[in-house]
Amino acid sequence: MALLKVFCSFALRIRMRKLNAFLKSFILFLRPGLWLGFLAGPLQLLSNTLRLSRWAATHGSKALFNDFYRPQRVYKLRYDLYEHVATCEKLDQTPIDYLEFGVAKGLSFQWWINKNKNSQSRFYGFDTFEGLPEKWGTYSMGAMSFGVPELNDQRHEFFKGLFQQTLFEFLDANKLNSSNRRVIHLDADLFSSTLFVLTTLHRHIRKGDILIFDEFNVPNHEFFAFEHYVKAFYVKYEVLGAVNNYFQVAVKIL
Repeated sequence: MALLKVFCSFALRIRMRKLNAFLKSFILFLRPGLWLGFLAGPLQLLSNTLRLSRWAATHGSKALFNDFYRPQRVYKLRYDLYEHVATCEKLDQTPIDYLEFGVAKGLSFQWWINKNKNSQSRFYGFDTFEGLPEKWGTYSMGAMSFGVPELNDQRHEFFKGLFQQTLFEFLDANKLNSSNRRVIHLDADLFSSTLFVLTTLHRHIRKGDILIFDEFNVPNHEFFAFEHYVKAFYVKYEVLGAVNNYFQVAVKIL
């Protein structure tokens, strides 16, 4: 009797696999993307919003420093998050390699230079300095274009161009200090840019390094890229803090 049950279960799985293969092939034959393709974007946004909500309830809620929920976004709160991370992780005097992707006016970049006075620290900023390389939400390609900031600190260096062009050369030049802790600030906005940075830097990211996101709660972009990265590389992390309803989020690699 037990052998019969095993045989029936095996036969059922075979049938289900064949049915699954048939249905997928039949759907491709019908080419629904030609007449229902307009639903792909809204459905992906809905799906990622549900994932983001679940992430906030499971991971984000564990952060001790969290202002959720607030009715309005307050720009300066990102500096409260930086202060919390710097204080809790003792990053004000520790030698760090600070990498920022998406420098814009350089306000966050300048904050970290002012906060960390260690002479062995280095600060690297990556940006096209010519605006977004592709459309992002209501922002068109080329939006948020700022020139290279002028900073009075010899510890910093800027790299102008697409991340896909500058990051490989930066890593090949071995500019990262193996003994320095890393703070990686991701203000790239875009899914493509954020995912590229995370996956390219993965072999250089170590336990205790900090990732800071500036537009994390945009479902189809920084959050989605981070989720892909975590799943692809089996990354474990803890949320150190979040402000502006998870718009800015800091995590530590475990």
